[in-house]
Amino acid sequence: MLIQDFVQIDRDFDEVRAQVRTDPRALIAASAGAAYREGERLSLRLTPLRGLPRLGKTIDVDLAEPYEREDRLVIPMHWWAPGATRLFPHLDGDLEFAPLGATTSQITLMASYDPPLGFVGRRADVLLLHRIAEASIRSFLVRVTRNLERPVGARVIPV
Repeated sequence: MLIQDFVQIDRDFDEVRAQVRTDPRALIAASAGAAYREGERLSLRLTPLRGLPRLGKTIDVDLAEPYEREDRLVIPMHWWAPGATRLFPHLDGDLEFAPLGATTSQITLMASYDPPLGFVGRRADVLLLHRIAEASIRSFLVRVTRNLERPVGARVIPV
């Protein structure tokens, strides 16, 4: 299944690019001062439906090295729910940062996943689970945006 969402941020793309290149893991880390080794896995909690934190799930995220593609900065990523790999899909995609005018940037997450549980999972995905996946993507993007909007050196908002 393909999935995509985007958000806009009122920040100049050059500023966003510099901040992301400095420490891409700080976009989703639990604290701004946390030190991460190259390629270290990050864990975070996604809550796709506001007000229903019990529906949230802790996921592990691997971020690859950012690279430039045309006028964008791209971070390849992979996420999955540890310990529940048969019930929750793995998601592979790209987190992209692009200019959108003189003082605005766009953050896009384009990804794909295979619904778990074969035929039953694919039917459930069509009926409901894809909406939960979309809400999870939106929750992730909103948190990344909030972390980019904070002053440099301020506390990072956990996802």
